Amino acid sequence: MRKPKNFRRNDAKEKETITINHIGEINMLSAIEMILNISENSSLDAALMKPLEPFFKYISDLQGLTNIQALLLALMVEESSDGNVVTCSRLARFLDCTNVRIMQFQEDIDDMVKRRFLRRTKRRYGPESMGYVVPEDVITAIKGDTRFVPKSLAAKNGIHFFQLFFDLTHQRKEEEIDTELLIEEFVQLLEANASLRFVKRLEKLNLSDNSKLIVTHLARHLVLSQHEQIPIESMEYLFDDRHMAYNELHSLEEGRHVLIKKGIVEYAGKQEFLDKATYKLSDKAKENLLKGFSLPKHMDAPVMVVKADGIVKKKLFFNDMVGRQIHDLSEMLSVERFAAIQARLKERGRRTGFACLFYGAPGTGKTESVLQIAHATRRDIMQVDMSEIKSKWGGESEQNIKAVFDNYRALCKVCDKTPILLFNEADAILGKRMGQAMRAVDKMNNAIQNIVLQEMETLDGIMIATTNLEQSLDGAFERRFLYKVRFERPDVEQRRKIWLSMMPSLTDDFAFQLATDYDFSGGQIENIVRKCDVESILYGDSAIDADKIHRFCQEETILQNNTARIGFFSSAPST
Repeated sequence: MRKPKNFRRNDAKEKETITINHIGEINMLSAIEMILNISENSSLDAALMKPLEPFFKYISDLQGLTNIQALLLALMVEESSDGNVVTCSRLARFLDCTNVRIMQFQEDIDDMVKRRFLRRTKRRYGPESMGYVVPEDVITAIKGDTRFVPKSLAAKNGIHFFQLFFDLTHQRKEEEIDTELLIEEFVQLLEANASLRFVKRLEKLNLSDNSKLIVTHLARHLVLSQHEQIPIESMEYLFDDRHMAYNELHSLEEGRHVLIKKGIVEYAGKQEFLDKATYKLSDKAKENLLKGFSLPKHMDAPVMVVKADGIVKKKLFFNDMVGRQIHDLSEMLSVERFAAIQARLKERGRRTGFACLFYGAPGTGKTESVLQIAHATRRDIMQVDMSEIKSKWGGESEQNIKAVFDNYRALCKVCDKTPILLFNEADAILGKRMGQAMRAVDKMNNAIQNIVLQEMETLDGIMIATTNLEQSLDGAFERRFLYKVRFERPDVEQRRKIWLSMMPSLTDDFAFQLATDYDFSGGQIENIVRKCDVESILYGDSAIDADKIHRFCQEETILQNNTARIGFFSSAPST
């Protein structure tokens, strides 16, 4: 806000008269400058304002405004130049008059808003939240000394309509406009495109403006972003009034909204990484409103998001090489270094994604290592079960495997730190591709693998795959994994440390005996420890003795020796 000048009005009048007499050809900027110089601290005195008539006339003739609107436009341009919202009290301070005096011009201001010379906006902070800003296209017209002509709301086609709608809602999201103006301009957008099929069908639903706004918002996400399920928080910003937001969105959550009752919108479950209810247009609504648009098929990727703050820290025991590799990865993926590394790679024209392969026998710590890296770097994990994907998605593998990466990119946008995309037990996609695939299942496998390979090429995040395969890894995948860590079964000393870590009550000698007698992986040792825990819960700690532990070990040995014959793979968590 410019500081008020303390000068005598007669001196000011004489000074400005001299300035006017020496001014050259009038244009928008010079007219606005003159209006500002004379009107500041003028209290709108008619005698002081009289010399401004030629400047008012110039602006009025060029822009089709009244004299008072020309004055208001000049003041709004000046007062919003520092990025602030211009309020009535701000204008009153500039002119040195009362707020009530400015309120007398409200109809003129409202007319300028309707004609888009001004934008009404409402901030979430400050004692006076309602105010106005001058749009950038108006500023451009002023600088160019041309007549401001609002952009046409008539869309070229359906896609263009949703693009215009997105521009409008984005202004609401950035708080450049309030909900009242959003609804007003949304109605104008609908009226300007009454001939479009979507608009015709939408009007036939006989909905309120708020409900039309929600439906169009869901449709826009589906058409432009190919996102079918929209979290409710992505609709909250549409309504700046808390009561309105509660009435609209809470009624959706309770299933009593008219859109739910009419079968236009339906609950789509929860996105775990957002922990928010999601909603989508029903199939019936999509068929009615969006026929002819290219829409994604229904995608419900079987993924699970593990939160970093929910991962329990564990100590892992590896040989020197694996331990060093895991430590180096944790360092590289730390919050402090990862962004810097990506920036440097980008400068050198390199791919910025980190793809890592953890391979080795079951139970050797592959999955647990990913969890501990996530814990150390404070990153969430989006875990994909490939075996479930193949069994669930037969027939739509191409579209749906891509949905995994689409969901990962969406997760990246809402996370403060880039999450880890984990393909756990990814044997199904990492094996060698069939050169001449004839069977449908082989063709599906090849299609899945090709899409994953393509996505790895453009990966801009962190992907880790775990597999038990050692010999049959497809060469194309091997080349795309930047880091490859081979997990081997622990040796005697590592097994001793694992026993002591999981059962601190063991003596060092007995732990060494168990490590020597049984060639177990960390996962198998954890199985035995869990059995001991169950036994102690049921019968007390005294029920666990050396004989009981040996018996559990022998039972685990039987399973180990019969793995090939019965087709058993341990599903116990790795350590």
